[in-house]
Parts: sequence; structure tokens; C-alpha cells
Amino acid sequence: MNDIKLRYTAMHRYEQNESPKSIYVSLGKGKTWFFKWLKRFKSGDPNWAHERSRRPRISPQKIDPQMEQNVIAAREQLVNTRYAPIGAQHICWELQDKNHKTPSLATINRIIKRNGLSKKPSRYEAKGVKYPIFPTVNLSNILHQMDGVGPRFLKNDGRFYTINMIDAFDRRVRVNPIRRQNKETFLVVMLRGWHYLGLPNFLQMDNTLATQGSRRHPRSFGLVIRLCLHLGIQPIFIPVREPWRNAFIERFNDDFDKRFFRAHQFRNFNQLLSKATQYELFHDTRHRYSTLGGHTPQQHCTGIQRTLSQAFKMPQSLPIAPGNIHLIRFIRSNRMLDIFGEQFPMPKNLEYEYVRATINTSKTKLFIYHDDQIVKELDYKLPKNTMNLTDMEL
Repeated sequence: MNDIKLRYTAMHRYEQNESPKSIYVSLGKGKTWFFKWLKRFKSGDPNWAHERSRRPRISPQKIDPQMEQNVIAAREQLVNTRYAPIGAQHICWELQDKNHKTPSLATINRIIKRNGLSKKPSRYEAKGVKYPIFPTVNLSNILHQMDGVGPRFLKNDGRFYTINMIDAFDRRVRVNPIRRQNKETFLVVMLRGWHYLGLPNFLQMDNTLATQGSRRHPRSFGLVIRLCLHLGIQPIFIPVREPWRNAFIERFNDDFDKRFFRAHQFRNFNQLLSKATQYELFHDTRHRYSTLGGHTPQQHCTGIQRTLSQAFKMPQSLPIAPGNIHLIRFIRSNRMLDIFGEQFPMPKNLEYEYVRATINTSKTKLFIYHDDQIVKELDYKLPKNTMNLTDMEL
């Protein structure tokens, strides 16, 4: 006997004045079952014996179809907008600009996932060793990060590189496509960046020879370091083979590579230069960061305290000016600290720890910091030579 027939049988027996208990016991059912169907039977509904949908009449969490279409349309517009990011926060801002009702970021992500538009993000997991927090970045032009991309190749116009610079506080950028990556082009890039961004207190970069100088003469320092000291900027070198320590410029370079270079075709290097300038403007005025509270880099900028004059010219020679040069290093089992190729022994308690080594050029001292405390101080004599720049094209 199927369920519907069973219900009709129970109600027929009830109409014959049989007691409810004897009915549901004999049918192998319970009291709740019987009185549920008795209530339905007495309702007068001709389909009382059939199951009803358990779907709620009102779904507070249901996504409005029009809202879902707005989200998809906003994402599609961002996808088709040159250089534009396409994350949930940017979709939300796009909807706000159009005065549409904005769902939560979780709802936007559900819509994106349900419609097969999502992609799996990559993640970096920290190793658990305390890393020096230096410097404290709470204003524009405290810290700039600089890094290169390349080589990249144009189909009809050969090889090029890009050296990019970003402000770690407000994310303003300078994009610099170049034909060659050497110490001279680094100087050009730095000056172009600082004409626009302003002069920072610190410049953070990786450990390429073009930025360090000569490994045969480690204390003579290269042009990049000397120019920084000349302008009152403290260079910072991140740990060797740890590019993620330059997180802001690495992330920007990844976006630049995907959204700019690989997303478009360029006839030649000159066209790429022109489009790169447009990309800079778009990024600084239109690209919003969730970490900046939805602001663009220009909106988040706190102002420029130190400027580089447009009339600035490189001096004919660059002596080593007074200042500080910082290197963050991881001390391994050999307990040796590498400073531009020179090895300095470290105490046992610094094994498998990060330290900050600071060269003070005015005191000719090398200070080793761990947890912001000086743990070692060494003499660090410097050469008295200068670098002649008259033959360089800057």
C-alpha cells in the first residue's frame, strides 16, 4: 500500500468512528503522523493526501535575479576594461558607482563561483621565523620598493625589461620599460620615479649586482647606493632569494605582467612606452585597493614632503655621503653574515634568525640588530674614492 492510499484508509476508518490510536497503531504509524493527516483531511483541500513542497515561502538569503545580473555585468565590464582588476571588492565599487544595490562581498563571490567565473588564488605561507619590521610605514614616501621584470620580448622589436617603483603606503607607481637593465638605467628609473613620487626616506630592493656594486670591492658601493645616500635616502636590501619581502612591488609587477604586457599586443617598443604611461595614470587614479579602504593610490596619498627638483642634474662625481645602508639577512647554520660578499661571523644565538645589518657611513661602523636591539658592533672602514659620472648618459 502506497503512502497516499494509506492516508485515505486511515481517514476512512476514522469516519467509521474507529479510535485514532487503534488506527495508527495498526498501520504502524505514530500519533504525530495521524493527526497531521487528520488536520489536512479536515482542511477541505481536495489534494490533502499529497505531499506539499517544503521549500520556504520566503527566502531571506535568496539572491535577487536582477542583482545577480548586475554583478555579472559589472564583472564583465571590468574584464573588458584595460588594466582593471576584477575581484569582489572592485565589483562592489563598480556597482556603487552605478547606484546599484550592492550585496556583500561573500554574496558576490558566491555569484561568481556559481556562474563559473572564479579562479583559485595562490597563497604564500610564512615560515614562522620572526622577520624584522623595518621601517614603520604610516605615511606616503616613507618607503619605496623597486624591482625589475624581464626580460620580455616584443614580436617585432626584440627584448626589453621593466624596472618599476611603488610607494609602500599609498601604492602610487612608476612604470619604466627599458632596453637594458644595468646600473645606469637604474639611476634613470630612480630619478624619474622620484620626480613624480617625491623623495622617500627608504628605498627597498633586491640584491642584483646593478644595485649593489662590485663583489670584488664590496665597500666601494655602486652608483645606486651612492645616489641614495647623496639624496638622503637609506637603501634597504631584502634577504637573498626571498623576493616576497618586496611584497608590494612583486604584486604590482604580477598585475603589470598579466593585465598590461600579456593582455595586449604592441607594434614596437615606442608604442609600449606610450601605453605604459597610460597604465601608470589608470593605476594611480582608477585602481582601488581594499587594503586602502577602497581608495585609489592618488586618494590615499598623504602628500609629498621632500621633492626632487625638475632641474636636478647628476653631479660629476658621487662620493660616499653620510647615511645608513641596511641589509636584512637570514643567518644559517654556518653563522656567517654576508655583506655584499664579505663574511662576518655571528653569535650562536642568531643561528636561524633574521638580523638587520646597518652600515653607518659617517661612523664607519657596522651595527647588527636583532629584535631591534644592537647585538654586535664592528668597524667598517670605507675607501676614499669617488665615482666619476661624466661619461654616463643620464
